[in-house]
Amino acid sequence: MKKVLYLIGFVVAMLTANTVSAQEKVFDHLAIGAEVGVTGWGFEVASPLTHYVTLRTGFTTLPRFHISTDINYTVKGNKENVDIRGNVKMSDYKLLADIYPFKHSSFHITGGFYAGRPDLVTIFNTEKLAIDADEGLEIGGVFIHPDDEGIVKMKLQTKSFKPYVGLGFGRPISSKHKVGVAFDLGVMFWGKPALKVYSPDEEGWVRLHKNDVEDKDLHDVLKIIDRIAIYPALNFRIYYNVF
Repeated sequence: MKKVLYLIGFVVAMLTANTVSAQEKVFDHLAIGAEVGVTGWGFEVASPLTHYVTLRTGFTTLPRFHISTDINYTVKGNKENVDIRGNVKMSDYKLLADIYPFKHSSFHITGGFYAGRPDLVTIFNTEKLAIDADEGLEIGGVFIHPDDEGIVKMKLQTKSFKPYVGLGFGRPISSKHKVGVAFDLGVMFWGKPALKVYSPDEEGWVRLHKNDVEDKDLHDVLKIIDRIAIYPALNFRIYYNVF
């Protein structure tokens, strides 16, 4: 991954040096845009660094939604059932550079990063657990007590800083048209997600590891999570050239 970023940085530097030496103006145009895609909806501003490089910055957010289900658990030999809810949300700031290898083509290679909250999914029971105040639960090898309201909290986290590489077609900046379109396909490197449970006793979040989990279903979930180190991103953008 580092080699890819170094290569992108080298290409940007070479293209910048060549075009600046030709006395081209820098940041002499500005476009504002709206986008929709796998990362949600968002907005951005774009401006050319050179004819071959355009910088883009903006904000994206995935529409918040939740998933409700129920799980079974055993207390003193009795089987109990509780409703749980999972809230999904993802919001990021982004800074990207589009590199156009060919002067008269809209094909581009994109490099940069997304940065935002690490919490991707929060999970909790919506009703009090049927256990005594001095009792607890064992989840993934971690023994915890619910909080004062009988709630157990879990969350799925990714890295806050997520490098991005991709490719696409389209130019935000146009000297002939006020409106432009573009689309990109790439990947966001958000690292191996971590599933954590909140422990009131330890006053913090504890990560669950698949090797410490006896429950087969939870073990399989953690095994799958460990493999999802990248997030594919496909988005469509429309721009308005301000000047």
